[in-house]
Parts: sequence; structure tokens; C-alpha cells
Amino acid sequence: MPLLRWRAVSPNGISPNCDGAQEQEAVPGIPVDSRSGTPLAYIPGQLPVRAEYAQRDLVPATNSVTRDLAGAMHERVNRIGQAGDWLGRWQDRMQGRAPRPIRALDEFTGEFLAQWALKNVLYARKRPAPSFGFGLAPVLTHSIAARRQQRLRGAALVSALFYLGVLHPRGLAAVAVAMLLWQLIGGRRGQAILQWGFRSLVSTALLAAAVFVLWTLARPRIPMLREAATDGLHVAPHLLIAATAVYLLDRWACHAYLQSLRPGRANIAKRPNLAPFAARKIDECAVTEQWQTIGYRNEGRADRFVGAGLDAWRRGATRIQLASARVTDEGKEPLSEVGDTDLDGYQKFEADELLDKVRDELEDLSGVLVETHALPNCDVAEFLGIPQNRWKKLSRDVDGNAKAEWPEATEMCTEAREAPTGHFSRRYLAAQVVSWDGQIVVTVFAHAALEGNTLHFVTRPHVLAPLLPSVDAGPAKGWELARKVAEAPLHACGDTVELAVRLYNIIGRGLGLLSAAVTAAAIVPQKDDGMPVSLREHCSRVTTEDMHQTEDVQRYVSILQTRMFSTVGAFLSDHGLAIGEFQRQAVAITQNFISGDNNQVNTGNLGGSMHQQGNSPGPTDGTEKAG
Repeated sequence: MPLLRWRAVSPNGISPNCDGAQEQEAVPGIPVDSRSGTPLAYIPGQLPVRAEYAQRDLVPATNSVTRDLAGAMHERVNRIGQAGDWLGRWQDRMQGRAPRPIRALDEFTGEFLAQWALKNVLYARKRPAPSFGFGLAPVLTHSIAARRQQRLRGAALVSALFYLGVLHPRGLAAVAVAMLLWQLIGGRRGQAILQWGFRSLVSTALLAAAVFVLWTLARPRIPMLREAATDGLHVAPHLLIAATAVYLLDRWACHAYLQSLRPGRANIAKRPNLAPFAARKIDECAVTEQWQTIGYRNEGRADRFVGAGLDAWRRGATRIQLASARVTDEGKEPLSEVGDTDLDGYQKFEADELLDKVRDELEDLSGVLVETHALPNCDVAEFLGIPQNRWKKLSRDVDGNAKAEWPEATEMCTEAREAPTGHFSRRYLAAQVVSWDGQIVVTVFAHAALEGNTLHFVTRPHVLAPLLPSVDAGPAKGWELARKVAEAPLHACGDTVELAVRLYNIIGRGLGLLSAAVTAAAIVPQKDDGMPVSLREHCSRVTTEDMHQTEDVQRYVSILQTRMFSTVGAFLSDHGLAIGEFQRQAVAITQNFISGDNNQVNTGNLGGSMHQQGNSPGPTDGTEKAG
């Protein structure tokens, strides 16, 4: 079904999705027809259209995840440690051990990450995936800063080379010729010529004749060559000093950017300076990432919502036939069990009413839970789930308005209420818990479908695991900061050596003098295919590895799912429906809560209380998880 464009108005005429205090309006908007401007007051055959939906809470923009992702854009290679790795590899070769790896930046750090973010998020033609547990605008701002710093560094290096070339053209030419001669002698072409020259007397004579001819041609020009060589000896150190100075300033600039992200700083940059086009794109992403449409894809045997986490757990689904219950002295019993199939005794309802009740109960979790503690940062919102191949068709145009409304709000309030059969987009209720300063994000999506006198209620838990170790690029402080600033010249010397080696190999490969395997292949960002991608997922682990984090994740999923199923059971009971079969299916889901590596079973009843008991040894591959 096509996603309709819309505009929303509220009773006071203020846009519902704007920033500031007005963000907390209770009425997100009343959908109106985009062409006629008339309110969509009803749907034929159904109750009046919904005029509101559960919006998302504001994303914390200054937590540790946001700072770590922004700081990772400015990470540089540890040249001192890299030199130690090279020396260690020589020692490994002498002792006959396997060579140790040489440390380097991966695709999740430094300018590689900045390039990926710019290509796949900021300047992509698709809408950014919803951001959970971090702020996208500061991260994109620092990716712009990292790219600008890369361009300034390249411009400074080229300017230094051009300046020395103008002042000492012969010296620069002598350096280039010396590099080519070294590549010719030490490269595969030079080695092949030498091997051919000493293969027989004829080849040796021909090689000697060629050397004699070259010497005869060069002999009259020896004074000029001597002067060029002397000038080259003067140019080479100046080139090295200039490159080292540029890299030293680059390193110090990285430290300055990291210090701007220190935890004591309340506000971090959300827009780049002197970059109006990039700032406008970041404003657009800051709006569209808050829109409540989320794409799903199939990975292996599991379906997951992109952006909600790489760790998509097995769904928990219940399916029951609605049957009336009769009141007896001993309690409620389903009439269907005694042969009565009359359904006139129960109070009819819609799936929307059920989800509204679940939403209200979940919102209570952010207050007091079991008279002890509240769930940390518990947020309840509604999302439209669509297939990933339709993601590139979604609009990301905010019409130059940084407070643009969500285009799919009409579908959330109208089409998503209909029977789900035949609809690509379906409405989900999402309960989300953010803990460990944004490192852990647990989201449980719930969907209710009521068709053919059958209620289908499904939950889909997702977990965003902590960031990868390489992304942890926090700012230094105290003596550690002083040490890093003092070590920057040594790292800059290593950067200069690496630049010289890279240029040497590039020229040699371009002329065919060196093998292509001399240098490693560059990391190239994936092509923008229009499918949804998540910067947070790109830099995250697949699952949690810390014991306490894993226990917290299990507890959050158990609490959210148990509260959802208990609320549905109570709702059905209040409407005069039999809940015996539903309770049996719900208990099977909430009690069979297994995490393979920890051998723990979290059991809970529909009232919300839980306890842990030991599990008998079983499969420990971690593949069986909560449904």
C-alpha cells in the first residue's frame, strides 16, 4: 500500500513534532487529506479514525555512545605501537613463531568511519534509520569535521610539495629519479633484468654494453647531475620536515576535537561551521531519524527491524480463537470447552483498543516497578514496520522545514487500523529500555491482529549491544593527555614514513615496477543501495558479552514481554473472553526464556513477578532465545 503524504495540525495550530517544550503535546496531530485539506474523520465500516499516536521520547544527544561515535571519527593509528609490532614480527621470524598482526585502523574507526557515515547516511538518497539510544546529528557533524580535516591535510601536503618544487625543481626531480631507480633495481623488473643478464655470456655482454652506452650518454652531464643530486639532498629533508609538521598539526587537531567531546562538556556541536549545505542535510537527518517508520529485513532465519539491534530474538506469538466465558461460583470457564460457541456474551473490541491498553500499562513501567525501581529510560512509542525494499521509496523531504511532520502519520492513524492482510505496512507498539548510558538498548515490538474471530498477538525483542572496542575513542585527561600531546611528534614521524612508503608503492605499482600485493587494499565503503542502514548497528557488537549486561538484557526483555502478555490477558478477561488457551501460550513464552551460554531460565507469571532457577545443561551455542 502506498505511503500517503500528509500534513498535521493540532488544536493550537502548533506542529506536533517540533523541538522544545512543544514536543510533549498530548495530541500529535489530526490527519487531513493532502489534496483537499479536509480532515479524515472516519473510515467506512470502522470506528472514527484515531487522532493521535504514541510518539518517541527525545533522543539523548550527549550520552557516552554519541560521544564515542563522534570521537571515533578522529581516531589515528598508534605509530609507536605499530613500530613495536614490526619489531615483534622480526623477533617472531627469528624464533620461528607465527607473525603477529600489525595494528591499523579498521572500517569502524577514523576517516574510514567518517567516509561510511557520509556516503550511507548523510548524503545518501534514502531516509536514515531511526536512531535508538544516541543522537545522530553530533556524529554526522564530526564526520564532516573529519572529512574537512582530511582535505585540509591533503591540501597542506600538496602545497608544501608544490612550494619546494618551485624553489628547487632540479632537487625535486632528483628525488623522483632516485625513487624510480630504486624501484627499478629492487622491483620485479630490475630483478628480472639482472637474472637475464647473468644467465649466459651473450646476455652478460649485452647488459654490459647497455650500461656502457648509458654511461657514455650521462658522462658529459655529470656536473649538472651532481648539482641536481646536491639540491635533492637539500629538498628531501625539507619535504620530510614539512610532512611531519602537517601530520603533527593534524594529530593535535584530533586531540582538540576529542576534548570538545569530554563528559564534562554539557553541549557538543550539532552543526558544522562554514558548511551550509552539510548543515542543511544534518538538519534534515535530525528530523527524519525521528520519524516512526522502521524497515525490516530477513537475515538467515530471523526477521529483524533495521536500527533496533543486530541481536533479533525469536518472536513470541500467541494465536487464539475468541470464545465467551461464563461466570460460575468457581470462576470463569470458557463456554467453548462445554460445547457452547455463542460469542454474543463478550464485549467486542478492536486491535487498536488492545494495543492502547498495553501502551498504558507499559508506560507505568517508567514509574514504579514492583514498588522498588523503575525501568531505566523506558519509552513507549508506535512504529510502522515496512519491508526494506520499500525503504528507498519513502520520502525524506522536509521541504526546508526543520520541524516537518511525519509523512506516514496518516497511515499510522488510518490504514494501519484495518485488517493487516494484504498490507505491507503494519503498526507496532514498541517498548524500549535504554541503559548503561546508551550502550544497551532493548526494544520489544508488539503487534495485534484481529481477523476471522482470531486474535494474533506477537512480540519481537531486539537488542542493541555495546559498541565495538575500536570505537571507544574517549578523550584523555590529566597526565594521560599531557603524555599523548608530547608523543604526537613521534606519531607524526611515523605518519610521514607511512606516507613515503605509500607513495613509493603507488608509483611503483602504477609503472608496473612493483607487485600489487606490496600494499594492502584500501577499505571502500559499500555502495548506497537504498536499503536501510544504521550507523549504530554498523559500529556495534552483535550480542552482549559482559555477564552483567547480558543479565540486564534478559531481565528487560522478560519484564516487557511479561507485562505485555499479562495486560492482554487482563484485557480479554475484562471483555468477557476465555483466557485459558491464551494463558497457556503466554506462559510457554515467558517461562521458556533461555540464554544458551548462561544456562539460566527466567520464569514469570502473568502477574509480573519473576524469579530465576538453574537450567539443566543443554545446548550452549546461544541460538535459542526468548520468543
